[in-house]
Order: sequence, then structure tokens, then C-alpha cells
Amino acid sequence: MNADNEKVINLPGVVTILLGVMTAIELFAAIAPRGLVYSVYDAFAFVPLRLSFALAPQTVLSALADAHALDADAQGQLVAMLNGGRWVYLTPLSYAFLHGGWTHLVINSLTLAAFGAPVARRLEPARFLAFFAACAVAGAFAHFAFHPLDAAPVVGASAAISGTMAGIVRFAFTPGARLGENGAVNGRDARTASLSQIGENRQAMLFLIVWFGANFLLGAFPEVSGSSEPIAWEAHIGGFLFGLLCFGAFEPSARRA
Repeated sequence: MNADNEKVINLPGVVTILLGVMTAIELFAAIAPRGLVYSVYDAFAFVPLRLSFALAPQTVLSALADAHALDADAQGQLVAMLNGGRWVYLTPLSYAFLHGGWTHLVINSLTLAAFGAPVARRLEPARFLAFFAACAVAGAFAHFAFHPLDAAPVVGASAAISGTMAGIVRFAFTPGARLGENGAVNGRDARTASLSQIGENRQAMLFLIVWFGANFLLGAFPEVSGSSEPIAWEAHIGGFLFGLLCFGAFEPSARRA
């Protein structure tokens, strides 16, 4: 294998580390005692209802009590269940490192390797980690905005990965661009396209239309992806929109258009 081929297949170290952390967590979930695994997922998965309760406990409790005619004992049990403890404010980020099984992890790992690597090479490690985390949080709050009283846990890095897909849109559709290291174009770094330039680029707009269409389809028909559970497509869109709108803020100023 020559040096050029090695460059093509080698992932940036920061992406490899992220994949390693997520794989280690899934391995832990597979071999650790069920009670311990449940406790970890219970503490670190993102549950919109718990965040709502942390932000406005009396409002949430009153709404649930009225809707379900709960007595005092039932309300006490509900409070115990909804109390996410000190970790609840971390869950809009920590959920991205948990997955719902090996299939879920493998799909996210492949997409992170494919779309995260060019962005990681362009941003460099610290900026990429900040961008990845911000996209994950944006995805969680987008889901929260639509489902503030949803008790179903949300896990997976899809929202953050969606943000990296959007980041690529900001520099990969520059005329002559290629997804080499640092987004090089004819030996020079490609500048980040403005949103108006993206709107004028047919390839970029086609990518956006296909991406949004695919996510709406997954939201309406999750069985298409082989999932028997609802897909948090709002989180995907939240991460993607944040990545599309804010990618330039994470780049060195020299690359901004």
C-alpha cells in the first residue's frame, strides 16, 4: 500500500477517538450487568420530559396530574421518576455517545467516518470537537422544542453527524473543490461559502433537498431504515441546521468567504 492510499483511508485522530469512545460504551452496554447499564442509560440519555421538569417542575407536574388524574401518591412517584439529578443538564450532549445497539452504532460510525473526517481535517481537533458537541446539543433542543413532554429517551450521534454533513455543504461545493485534507482546492484551502452562495449552487441545493426529503421520509416511515422505534428526525434537522448556519463560526477567519 502506498502513501497516497494510506492518506485516503486513514481517519483523523479526533474522529478515531470519538468512534473508539462510542464503541467502548456500546461494549460496556453489551457485557456489563443489566442493572448498571440501565442506570447509565437512565442518567445520560436525553429525556425531554425530565428536562422540562428540571426547568419548570410545578408546571409539568400540574399538567401531568390534570391529564392523568393523579392522586398524591402517584404524583410523588412521578416526581421521583422525573428527577434526573445533577446529570439532567448534561444529557443534551451525553446522549450522543449512547446508542440503541450495535446496528445503530455501526450505521452512525460509518456516516461519522465518511462525513466527519473531511470536516475534522478542515477544523482541526479542538474546533471539530466543539462543532460536534454544539450540533449534538442543537439537535437535542430541536427535538425538545417539538416534544417537551415526551418521556421516551433519545440516544445516538445522528444529530451531531447531521451537523458535519451540513458543514461539508459549506465548503465541498466550491467549484473545483475536492474532499482532500483541509478541503484543498488546487493546492489552496477552499474558503467557506456564504449561505447566499450555497443558494446559488445547484449541486448544494440538490444535496439539501435530498437530505431534508430523506429525513422527513425516515420520520414518517422509520421502518424504511429497519427501525421499529420512532426516529428523532427533528434532532437530525436541528443538528443539520446548526451545522449549516454556524459552521463558519468554528473555522479560522482566513477560510471564511
